[in-house]
Amino acid sequence: MADYFDLGPTLPLTAVADTNGQNPFGVGFWTLTAAEQDLNVKVALAEIYQISIDGPIGSSFKMRRNGRDWNFVLQGWANYCDPIEPLFVRPGDYIYLFWNSTRAPTPTATFWLRYDTALPENSAVNNG
Repeated sequence: MADYFDLGPTLPLTAVADTNGQNPFGVGFWTLTAAEQDLNVKVALAEIYQISIDGPIGSSFKMRRNGRDWNFVLQGWANYCDPIEPLFVRPGDYIYLFWNSTRAPTPTATFWLRYDTALPENSAVNNG
């Protein structure tokens, strides 16, 4: 059974218009990167269990962990949460959100993280 320790939120992150073709929807579409230093994961295996989203109404976004597709979120302007299938992250991971929009407002996201203290790979972590 999971025994979660809440790592809290990242700082609010803001998307930028894609300039290098990384966004699969095209150049100029909103792209948000949660880099290693933003996520600040210091445990072997953490979970993103909630993402507070604000984006253009009517938009959607594609999620990637590192270079691999994770999910396609149909409602890209409000919170995203899937507690049954959280997004696992390790030290060094990056998360990308690619919006299919160029409209205002500029998308923002705050990632909420936790980890399971019952997992053997997380047993060496000091919570205090």
